[in-house]
This record gives sequence, C-alpha cells and structure tokens, in this order.
Amino acid sequence: MSLLGKIPTFVAADHRRRKGLSAVSPRADLGFSENFLYMMTGEVPSPEVSKAFDVSMILYAEHGFNASTFTCRVIASTLSDLNSAITGGIGALKGPIHGGANEAVMYMLLDMDGPSSGKAWVEEALASKKKIMGFGHRVYRSGDSRVPTMRTYLRGLAMINNRMDLIETMDAVEDAMFNAKSIHPNVDFITGPAYYLMGIEIDFYTPLFVMSRITGWCAHYFEQISSNRLIRPLALLRGPLLVA
Repeated sequence: MSLLGKIPTFVAADHRRRKGLSAVSPRADLGFSENFLYMMTGEVPSPEVSKAFDVSMILYAEHGFNASTFTCRVIASTLSDLNSAITGGIGALKGPIHGGANEAVMYMLLDMDGPSSGKAWVEEALASKKKIMGFGHRVYRSGDSRVPTMRTYLRGLAMINNRMDLIETMDAVEDAMFNAKSIHPNVDFITGPAYYLMGIEIDFYTPLFVMSRITGWCAHYFEQISSNRLIRPLALLRGPLLVA
C-alpha cells in the first residue's frame, strides 16, 4: 500500500519539477487516478479522462510472467526484500522492448503525416526490416484481450479532443499491419495515444506503467515467498568446448 501511494507521488512531482512547478499534495476526497492527474496538472480531471486513465491502470496492473514480473520473482526467491524486487522489476520494465512500447507507438504515429500516410509508412518500415511497436504478443496470438476495452475509452478521448484524425491514422496502420503480417495490435498501441490525448508527456508513459504494475509485482513477490524455492535456471552450452 505504501509503494502504491508513493510511486505515483514521485512521478507526479517529477512531472511538475521538470516544468519548474512545485509539487501538489494529494486530496483525500479524490480516488487513485483522479489524485494522480490532479497532482500532475494541478487541476481535477474530467470524469471521462479520469475513467480512461483508471481503466488503463487496471489493464496494466498484472499480466503473468512477463520479463519484469519474472525479474521480481527471481529476486524474491533469493529472500531479498520487497523494495529490491520492485527495483529489479522497474529496471526490466525500463527496457524499450518491454515497458517502452507505448512510447514508441506514439513517436511512430507522430512521425506519420495523417491517415493517408499510415499504409505507406508501414510498408516502408516492413521493407526496411524496422520493428513496428504495439503489434503482436508472446501470449495473445489472435488479439490482445485488453484492446477492445481500452479502445472504447481512447475513442472517447479522441472525440473530446476533436482528434478523430489520430484514430483514423491508427486504423490505417492497424489495417496495413494485418494485411501484411496478420498481426493484431496489443494494448500498448492503444494506451500510448490515450495518454497523449490526456496531455501526458511521452517519456512519462513507462513510469505510468510502473504505477500500475506495482500491484502485480507485489502480488507475485508475496506468492513467491509464501512457498519459496530459489529460482536458479541451468544453461546448456552450445558451442566449442575449450580444453586446457
């Protein structure tokens, strides 16, 4: 509970510090998502924005044995402390192909010149063997089950901000990817633009991920130590043996 309260406070305070603004204290009458957005912007968010952010936090909260969660469990299995395990999880999530996917999605969309350029952009990227973030998943082979829920709230944000052009660009990219690779978007393809429409700076998307995933990481930590066994995988050498 302490970490769930402190980490959003750090993130919101740092967001303001970078702008030369002083930190905003939380309000007891606001919920988790409302409070964070209030502490970040100094204004209580609209119900639509608060709900969309809350849904993203719920969808990101836990997701099985992904890289950062597995890192947490390995550290927990050594009987190290909770803070050390969470720090390890943050380090793994910092990697751009794990926690940085939604940031990369938004930079990609901003690099396009509207809906008409989406298809050509994807075709050029695939031709040059460029990795397109926000698509495919190691677990979900026929579509990320979190996408439909988050997509509903993204479209609501786009309507509020009069940015349906962004949705049209995303649709063009999604169609092009499916036609070329039969690959569906994952939730990062949706949350990146959603956070952008909330006015959150792109390089803060991964810290938002941490704010949510702290719940899943802690759950895995406590599960691990409740019936612990040291996680110590073996490695099989494939290559020439050096004989002295």
